[in-house]
Amino acid sequence: MSYVNMSYRFFGDISRSIRPYFIDIKDDMQKANINYTLEEYLSMALFTTIITFILETAFISFILGLFVEPLLAVAAGFVLSMGISGLLFFIFYAYPVTLSKHREAKIKKVLPFAVSYLATMSSSRVSPIHLFKTLATFKEYGEVAEEAKAISNGVDLFGLTMSSAIKKQAKVTPSKDMRDLLWGINTVILSGGDITSFLKGKRNELMDDYRRRIRKYAQDLGLYTEVYLTLIITGSIFFIVLSSIIAALSAGVGIVVLQTFVVFVLLPLLSVAFIILIKSVSPLE
Repeated sequence: MSYVNMSYRFFGDISRSIRPYFIDIKDDMQKANINYTLEEYLSMALFTTIITFILETAFISFILGLFVEPLLAVAAGFVLSMGISGLLFFIFYAYPVTLSKHREAKIKKVLPFAVSYLATMSSSRVSPIHLFKTLATFKEYGEVAEEAKAISNGVDLFGLTMSSAIKKQAKVTPSKDMRDLLWGINTVILSGGDITSFLKGKRNELMDDYRRRIRKYAQDLGLYTEVYLTLIITGSIFFIVLSSIIAALSAGVGIVVLQTFVVFVLLPLLSVAFIILIKSVSPLE
């Protein structure tokens, strides 16, 4: 029995009863490409939270019992486990929207190049379904390839018409740009228009936006670099010099320990955080 089946077996009834209170995450689950029903997902959240609560209560109570009275240890373990388990359930609640936004960002990064490829391939007058089938085979396009795969599967596996498959995917894609693209393609197909001209126009539009984001990123990168050099590097040097003077006057050993912490722990952590920040705002893959 799989984990999801076991969770649903124990908490399926409860999940169905509380479903109306969590209906807001259903759309986010579809956009995040989480292939569970809302009841199954809530069952996993409840099962994981309760199991974690039981184990945490026993473990924390045992550890605290080594230092305080057993009754106080159990009470403290219960309260701490409640807080940690509540945080865990909130993580389950927030995960779909977080993953949805992550997919949206990944689609935005590669969509201009994917549309450029579609525009080039459509000039050979291939059918729209062939466009999506071919795009789905290119793993370099990441989430855009997954969107194309969902459309081709809708036609091949579920018997949907091309228009129905495109509209279905347009409703669940997390990216506004991808949604506009799919609705546009669907309109061109239904009206019998020139899909190549549409894709070329869309490619130019997305490429212009991509160039604008690159320029903005270059400007922001210069600002971040100045902040890094001024606050982190210069600030660290200033602190080392100033603390060395204080240590020489007071003969304090604690200053040396503090300097060691700043140089070998705090400064690398801040540098790693800076790298993560730069990577997170980058429009590049």
